[in-house]
Amino acid sequence: MSDDSQREVPPPKDPSKVFAIAGLYYQGLTVPEDKAKAAALYQLSADRGYEQAMVRYGIMLMEGDGVEQDYVEAAKYIKMAADRGNANAMFLLATMYTDGKGVDRIPHMAAHYCYEAAMGGNLGAMVELAIWYRDGLNYIKKDMKQCLYWLIKASLEKYPPAMYELGCMYAFGESVERDVENGKALLQHAALAGDTDAEEALVVLEVGGCQRP
Repeated sequence: MSDDSQREVPPPKDPSKVFAIAGLYYQGLTVPEDKAKAAALYQLSADRGYEQAMVRYGIMLMEGDGVEQDYVEAAKYIKMAADRGNANAMFLLATMYTDGKGVDRIPHMAAHYCYEAAMGGNLGAMVELAIWYRDGLNYIKKDMKQCLYWLIKASLEKYPPAMYELGCMYAFGESVERDVENGKALLQHAALAGDTDAEEALVVLEVGGCQRP
């Protein structure tokens, strides 16, 4: 076999196609699984301006998945996507500003990006923002109307963590008037969707408990 036939085909110029090829290597579909190669391709796609690749490569850097863990580098790529209006990236960045991972811990920046992510439709951000409104976190003033608004909005999308939080609030009377019937119904929906915390809360309710586990 000639050397020419063994040469690796260079990745396409289109960053969306590079992203797709990276996914094949990451999952081991039609090619051997190679997460390091996938990471390199995701980075290439991201550097060429592909938003989804910025998020995917950022997550791999955060988790040390196929590449050395590097929160600072992860924050750089995630912020690139967040600045383009990517709701998933904005929520990830909000958590990084909350925890001080890869960036300084800046609560008001966490609140800003979490709100923007929720407005952009990220369900996880809706739940997190609701909790911050309920508990007065990250410089957000307590506001139960806003808390319930975001939890109900996410629950209507059948998002289990939202149904769990809202269910617990009603079932145990947390910051709202206790409504065991509706709270239990929400927890049952969350449990059917696989939320183990909701399952535990239902067990507590069955034995007459008054506080979430």
